[in-house]
Amino acid sequence: MDEWVTEIAASRRRAVARAITQVEEGGEPARQLLARLREHAAAMDAPVHVIGLTGPPGAGKSSLSDQLIIHLRSLGKRVAVLAVDPSSPFTGGAVLGDRVRMNRHATDPSVFIRSMGTRGDSGGLAKPVRDAATVLTAAAFDVILIETVGVGQSELDVMYVADTVAVVLTPAGGDHIQTAKAGIMEIGDVFVVNKSDLPGAGRMAKDIQDMLRVRDGRAQFAEAAEGWSVPVLLTSALAQEGADLLWEALHGHFEHLTQTGRLEWRRGRGRVREMREILERRVADELERRWRHDALWQDLQARVQSDRLSVAGAVDAAAQNLLKD
Repeated sequence: MDEWVTEIAASRRRAVARAITQVEEGGEPARQLLARLREHAAAMDAPVHVIGLTGPPGAGKSSLSDQLIIHLRSLGKRVAVLAVDPSSPFTGGAVLGDRVRMNRHATDPSVFIRSMGTRGDSGGLAKPVRDAATVLTAAAFDVILIETVGVGQSELDVMYVADTVAVVLTPAGGDHIQTAKAGIMEIGDVFVVNKSDLPGAGRMAKDIQDMLRVRDGRAQFAEAAEGWSVPVLLTSALAQEGADLLWEALHGHFEHLTQTGRLEWRRGRGRVREMREILERRVADELERRWRHDALWQDLQARVQSDRLSVAGAVDAAAQNLLKD
């Protein structure tokens, strides 16, 4: 274990890849490894900047990630990317494999790219993604990019993993603003209108700015921001335009968090979220274990199956039995 941690800390690619595979598999070996890596990361001098790129499918997140990598490497930064893809319902593996879009960096020893499946996680960011970020933090990458799958809660859950969240939208169609109103507007630290060469990009940016003014007028957001003015940027990843401005905004937000003391608050919020998720899973596992051969549970299932009892009635009966215990 000690030699493995040393190799990870030295950013040995094979050791890092093995560690991520280990945390994906889970179990006691993964818990022990993560505990050691967290100790190592806590002793590091320079904080690692974890960035989440989220937004609907087709917004160009992978192309934007690719351009960010190019720019960050020009600045001498070491970069890791976790591309979170939908999982195959048959194998559990990642379907899209975003590494294909970034294969120009495959031979760069200062770039590490890994695709990870959601594994059916309702939030779109399965626990192994958070644990993989822990591995990459211990491996002393300067920047970790987490590109979400871009559907459902994955767009929101990234806020519990990343220090800075960039919401990527496009001017194509008004439905993206409708998506934004559903909650994604509340998590963005930086907004990006990608594919800005398309008609309507300027209008889209103005609409976002208007919505942000409404958002920031609410007390809870004004307090959380503590002086940060959310930028709205125009980029065109395919035209290789705007990655420098995007990095400037992302880095500016990270400096803002550090200077105001909000960085540790954000990371603490993520740890609390992780604690709740782990507890919920353990409770669910224990319930499954107890009910596998429980006569009452078997009877409730049979009655629901035959439509002799409603789902709500069965849940009430099961809950009463649990509370009685």
